[in-house]
Formats: sequence, C-alpha cells, structure tokens
Amino acid sequence: MVGLADATQYSSSSQRDKALRGVSLLLMFVVALFFALAIFSGCLNPFAPEEAGLSSDIWDTQNTVGGLLRNFRTSYTLKDSLRYADLIADEFVFEYFDPNLGRYDQWYRDTELRTTGGLMRYVDHLDLRWGPLPADLDTFSRADTTVEFTVNFSLTAGDVAAVSGFARFQARAGHDGRFRLVLWRDDF
Repeated sequence: MVGLADATQYSSSSQRDKALRGVSLLLMFVVALFFALAIFSGCLNPFAPEEAGLSSDIWDTQNTVGGLLRNFRTSYTLKDSLRYADLIADEFVFEYFDPNLGRYDQWYRDTELRTTGGLMRYVDHLDLRWGPLPADLDTFSRADTTVEFTVNFSLTAGDVAAVSGFARFQARAGHDGRFRLVLWRDDF
C-alpha cells in the first residue's frame, strides 16, 4: 500500500504543478498585455484637457506686429513665461533709465526672462493694457524688416498702483515669419 500512496501523492503533485504553471502563464500574459497597452497607448489621459496650439482663440500667430503685442498682453495676463520667452528675440536688449546712476542702463534676454518670470510667479494678478495702435502697424507683416514704434501702456501688478508710460519697441520677423522683440526701451 505504501507504493500506491506514493503514486497517488505524485499524481496530485503533478496536477498541482500543472495548475501552478497555468496560473503563472496566465499572470505573465496579463502583465505582458498591461505593458503592451501602456506602451502602445502612449501617455493617454482621457481626463486631460486638449492642448491648445498657436491657432487657439487666445493666442495669435504673431505674423503681424499687432499679433506680437496681443500675445505679449496675453502672456502677462495668463502669467505664461514660456509663451513670453517666445516673444523675445535671442539678441533682445531692454533699456531703462536708472535714477541712481542718472543714465540709461540695459540688460539682455536672459535677465529679461528671469525678471519677467519672477514677476509672473510672485504677483497674483497682472493686467497689461496697450494704447491704440495705428491700423498699418497692427497689420504690419513685412519679413526681414525691423519696425520701430512707440506704444502707450498701463501695467497693474497685484495691489500696486498702475504704472503707465511709453515703451519704444523694435520688432522683427524671423525665418519662421513670427515677429519677436529685439529692443524694448522704457520711456516714463
């Protein structure tokens, strides 16, 4: 009888091993299927809002000087430093009057982006308003031409009283046909 019991035990152990292998194969199949779905679906999030491109309602194509200034105002209002960076040419210069030195001073693109990014980060609300632009300037779109113009502005930053003045800009369309600022001189 001992031999028969051993055979019965072996038989049930063999069935158990087959069942475990079947479960293991099924588990490996499910895991592989999960990874395949994750890889082929990308980072699809059905709950995420659609990303707006340049053709969305709030952003202009920047193919005109007016479009550049509208995007400038929108980037301030939305405190969007990435969009703001796209408005500033690589060779950008900001000129301002330093009352302590009694003369005009300047900074370049990197300082402009750090300074404006800090303003956008630390101020709760920004409101920028441009004075009216002449129609020919608003629609100006000639490539490879630097256009210089002065515009009246009013900027409110948080609870601080509005700052008003004139900004003298030089803008130029790049190879992509989009206008960017190359010079900004504050004239208060």
